[in-house]
Amino acid sequence: MTSVHALGYVVVRGPMEEWKTFGADVLGAEVRQDQAGIRLRLDDRAYRIVVEEGAADGPASLVALGWEIASADDLANLVSSLEEAGVDVVEDPATADVREVRRLFRLTDPEGTRLELYYGPTADHTSFASPRGVKFVTGELGAGHVFLFTKDAKAAAVFYSEALGFRLSDTIRVGAEDAIFLHCNPRHHSIALMNVPRAGLGHLMLEVDSLTAVGRAFDDAQLASNVVMSIGEHTNDLVTSFYLRTPSGFDIEYGTNGRTIDDNDWTVSHYSAPSSWGHHFSHPSD
Repeated sequence: MTSVHALGYVVVRGPMEEWKTFGADVLGAEVRQDQAGIRLRLDDRAYRIVVEEGAADGPASLVALGWEIASADDLANLVSSLEEAGVDVVEDPATADVREVRRLFRLTDPEGTRLELYYGPTADHTSFASPRGVKFVTGELGAGHVFLFTKDAKAAAVFYSEALGFRLSDTIRVGAEDAIFLHCNPRHHSIALMNVPRAGLGHLMLEVDSLTAVGRAFDDAQLASNVVMSIGEHTNDLVTSFYLRTPSGFDIEYGTNGRTIDDNDWTVSHYSAPSSWGHHFSHPSD
């Protein structure tokens, strides 16, 4: 089965002027603005995050998830399999132009989240220049991972697995529920799903190449009162990270040292807690 290759980009709504400062000064992204909104570069791609003008609405600020497919043939095969399965998939040339990709199809997952399947992203001819001197871990691993709040995590996981080819990484007990972690490339997970009353984007994880970069961002986020969870290490993907609130009201996990998966010898596990140490909640200003 042809499957999704990577998380290519995330599109959200929020106050663009605040995102300009947040993206550059806290995250270390290269920030640009055009008719589509604010675009945040993390690597040689034209962008990895798009911010459209709009009110901060927490998890509901998510507009779309861009899932990259490796080639035109793979995209055509995936679309064909979705149509055979009765999934409503629509080609959208206008959005393809805006996203600067060769071809794009849109659909929604069982929670109503807009998904954009595409191939042929635009690479920028200029070198990525982080204003913080940060190097993000992307490449074949994609932009990072998304943690989605859902009404029915199990049903959503079935859709992503059976329709889009994701594989189960593991599960974690969080309170009375299990969070479900799925991968589509060697990154431990590109999407995680958990039942939370307010559905939408819980957090976006961005990975950098050093603990020093995480620590410096943590210091600046503390000064700006953005921190929502202290530095800690996760049990399943081994990422050392902290969480900070974005101007849109959802969170970003900013971390390093993520675990990778080889499907040839991977064993699915269940964890009784999300973190082995740290990750204590704080109370950022609204």
